[in-house]
Amino acid sequence: MKITQLLAITALLSFSSISLAREGSANVSSACASVEFMAKMVALNTMLPADYDDVAEMIDTQDNLAQMNLLICQPVILTGYRRGNTYYNNGSLASNDLYHKAWYFPNGQLFMAEPGEDTTMYYPNGRIMAYHWTHSDQAIFWPNGNLATNYFRAFDETWYYPDGKIISYEAGYKGGRWFYPFQRLDGGIGQEVISSNWGDEDDNFTFLNFREDGSLFTSRERIRRKLIFDDIDLLDVPGVLLIITRLYQASDSAKQFAPADVNITGAPY
Repeated sequence: MKITQLLAITALLSFSSISLAREGSANVSSACASVEFMAKMVALNTMLPADYDDVAEMIDTQDNLAQMNLLICQPVILTGYRRGNTYYNNGSLASNDLYHKAWYFPNGQLFMAEPGEDTTMYYPNGRIMAYHWTHSDQAIFWPNGNLATNYFRAFDETWYYPDGKIISYEAGYKGGRWFYPFQRLDGGIGQEVISSNWGDEDDNFTFLNFREDGSLFTSRERIRRKLIFDDIDLLDVPGVLLIITRLYQASDSAKQFAPADVNITGAPY
């Protein structure tokens, strides 16, 4: 009888240990997906700054994110020792427990209080990205502090560029109207439209062409291949915008956080 009880207790402890390890690993995966999403926000704010944004601060923010990504999110596995003794090259603490405790950036700024939990998410510059990251009805902010959207992961909601211009009134909606961050090139009122049916296969979008003298003209191109999105893809507005900027061969730091464009969209939970 005692042997049976001992075996049962041993099995229970073993199962509990495995369960906690899986939960902890899932927490790290969730946090790293959040790092990737934050990298998209920072990359876009750096490429499309508002009038008074400090670009040097944005570049430093990118560097802090890149160091966190390299140390924590890029390794194939996290050993038991590494999980509890995670330090950056400058000697600053990343976390005492990557599974269940706070994460910090190389500059000492708090990233999140606990991975996998409803928590406030901070940029390396100290500004808040989201007050309640796991909630779908929460506002998201750019690294410069300006509002990106009032309702993250919500369909048919408005998103704004870092300078306050409209990206789309219909995020998460295939066939919605999306805008470039500048006025209409024909002199009309409003912003230049990327597409009135963005994401729909074989529909058209406005492509920007640059002559050798630097002058700009537009052409109508067909939506195909990686420009075809479904509603879920279109919830990740920063990811979709990065695909648009890559049409113009614009370099962005977010590429080091995801292996390919096909993986750039996807709002983490």
